[in-house]
Amino acid sequence: MGLFDKLRSRKKGKTQSNSSAVEHTDQSQTIIGFVLLEREDCDFDLFINNMKQEWNIEIDEQAEEGNLFFEVDGMQVVCAHIAAPVPNREVEENAKLNILWPEAEQVTSRHQSQIIVSVLNASSAIEGHVLFTQTAAALLQLEHALAIYMSPLVVRAEQYVEVSRILKDGELPVSLWVFIGLYQNAEGASAYTYGLRNFGKDELEIVESNKPLSDVFEMMFMTTNYVVANNVTLHDGETLGFTAEQKLSITRSKGVATEEESLKIGL
Repeated sequence: MGLFDKLRSRKKGKTQSNSSAVEHTDQSQTIIGFVLLEREDCDFDLFINNMKQEWNIEIDEQAEEGNLFFEVDGMQVVCAHIAAPVPNREVEENAKLNILWPEAEQVTSRHQSQIIVSVLNASSAIEGHVLFTQTAAALLQLEHALAIYMSPLVVRAEQYVEVSRILKDGELPVSLWVFIGLYQNAEGASAYTYGLRNFGKDELEIVESNKPLSDVFEMMFMTTNYVVANNVTLHDGETLGFTAEQKLSITRSKGVATEEESLKIGL
């Protein structure tokens, strides 16, 4: 029996619509990530306590065969512990993209097991990501937790937990949800996003800017947060600015570092 078949079988005692919720959940409503552990064991009892202490979310379920299933506000959460690393060095290769964490590849290479975290049946992308973040942050407080991987995003455990706590102040930790890639060549500094489409938005790019890479990152960071936190949709031909004087062009064209088309910010 597969993992999600088990989840469905546990819901049979409920109404027909609930019992088939996972089966009918499409990809846009499903959030998946991998918590990386340095050891092969996993303490779900401590995780349940963390959820109560950190987020005031009570979980009455108990882990069975390394899997924990619970429900919050109609959303189903699956935490599946796999006593083996993510195969084919997938995490380590993506960790190389995180230029803000130089030791990412080395640290993630130490992981010996993983917890696959899934949030299903989310009523909105924001609500689903909030619950995912609360769950992941509680898991990342387990002893021997190293990092979380949401392709291609790789975040250090301590950083993820710290950033997640802005939820308590009513802010959204968008940097934990959308990957910002950076690269530089002789023509200039560039940045791109991966994950805005999960919120119904176009991916963004800054291509070959003559600004320093740090300025390019700051602009992309501010724009990404602005778009997601305020549910803003940018359009081709508009301008963007965070000061009265700033008017940056927005142009839609074929993606350079992204799949399909993207919106280019003229920085």
